[in-house]
Amino acid sequence: MRGPLKLEASSFRGREPDQDRYDIERPELDSWSVRGSWNPAPDWSLQASYADVTAPEQLEPDEDETKLSASAIHTRRVGTAGWWSSTLAWGRKTHEGDEAKDAWLFETAWSLNDRWTLFGRAEQIETDELVDTHGGGHGPVFTVRKASAGVVHDWTLAPNVRLGLGALVAVNRVPSGLEASYGRDPRGTMVFMRLKID
Repeated sequence: MRGPLKLEASSFRGREPDQDRYDIERPELDSWSVRGSWNPAPDWSLQASYADVTAPEQLEPDEDETKLSASAIHTRRVGTAGWWSSTLAWGRKTHEGDEAKDAWLFETAWSLNDRWTLFGRAEQIETDELVDTHGGGHGPVFTVRKASAGVVHDWTLAPNVRLGLGALVAVNRVPSGLEASYGRDPRGTMVFMRLKID
């Protein structure tokens, strides 16, 4: 780490855990990743990463993956007690011998004070895991999109402890090849509760 620049590297076991969640998997450092981050100003944070993952899926033990990501976060103060934060992120996953699949995300949150927060999110992914291929393997690649917006209200329970109650609505854009399984542009709503300890 030097000033606003940071470089991180790690080695880890690439395989997902098995169905026996109560035991400890044998450590096997067969995968690795590297990430560089840069904070050019107090309100900006940029990062890029690369990972080489060995056989992450138990059902496809002969397939390795590579993953790339990049993101930018901008956060600024609004008024005396508010803030506004936005993130733009991109990721790419490539199975061994397969075409690359990209994902995009933009999200933003705006808080006028310590009680109310408005937020929105838009995302798009390319995936080949939405159709049952009856025997394993990857299906055709589809592009799926989703947009959501919501609000959260927080109450202070104690110093540094807040309880929030929120709601959101979401709209999904489904390609015609998936309508038989997922419906035409399904919509959803959600009410949630969160506990924040600062």
